[in-house]
Amino acid sequence: PTALSSNIGAVSHLSNVPPNRGPGRAPPKNRLTAGLASLGTAGILLAGKGKYVLGALKLTKFASLGSMLATVGTYSIFFGWPYAVGMVGLILVHESGHALVMHRLGIPFKPMVFIPFMGAAVAMKERPRDAYDEALVAFGGPVLGSLGAAGVGAAGIAMQSNLLIALSDFGFMINLFNLLPIGMMDGGRICGAVSPYAGMVGLGLGGAMIYNGMISNPIFYLVMLAGGYETFMKWYDPHAHVPPNYYAISGKQRAAITGGYFSLVAALMAAMSVSSALKKSPEQLQRERQLGVYHPPGEWQ
Repeated sequence: PTALSSNIGAVSHLSNVPPNRGPGRAPPKNRLTAGLASLGTAGILLAGKGKYVLGALKLTKFASLGSMLATVGTYSIFFGWPYAVGMVGLILVHESGHALVMHRLGIPFKPMVFIPFMGAAVAMKERPRDAYDEALVAFGGPVLGSLGAAGVGAAGIAMQSNLLIALSDFGFMINLFNLLPIGMMDGGRICGAVSPYAGMVGLGLGGAMIYNGMISNPIFYLVMLAGGYETFMKWYDPHAHVPPNYYAISGKQRAAITGGYFSLVAALMAAMSVSSALKKSPEQLQRERQLGVYHPPGEWQ
């Protein structure tokens, strides 16, 4: 909640430029044009295969579309329509990463379902072949989600849009958060393939975050409880939890998972440090509006 509130503080001030710029600078038109052109090009490239992608991800199902629109509507009450659409869009990209890997591995899955203030989920109908495939599915969300957030951030810098920069910061944050090695979170499924002790490390890390007041969301408490139960069952009754030899993957695969995990965590931390430095706080935006000036993101004084 603390990290989330820092990203969405006062959404009512997330317009690109205050109504009265006064002596401040306006965003350069050539950079704005370049940003819009990039987004337009990406949209044209995706349009050709849009029907295939939507069908593969099962996003044409009523459960997916209905829950997505309901989530946008709920978020808009608190954060406004532009930010709400951006939030749900970034969550959609993250979950699409999971679905695309499942589709590639031939793992059947259910339609994507969105739940306000909890995110979204794509449930597998069958267990993956082994822990390595499960880790690949888990990687799909943060990898594609991080690329999506980076694209939004690049557009925000090109168009000097604090809205897009704040959304990219949110995107980096939720993907980094999902990499915590706890239970059925992405990080728990990835690190669980590397070592059975990963769940204990994750629970310790999550407990420390709660104790230090970094997270006070009741939903995270439920995640911790579920993670604790799953970790306990892995040790108490491992054969009932997964098929035999499920975790019998090669050393090369473990090394690839470990390297990929820590590289992704490091990249997200670096990206978030940049986006956090560039975005303007609600106080900065309010001050600019009061003074009738505009400063590009990252140059506020």
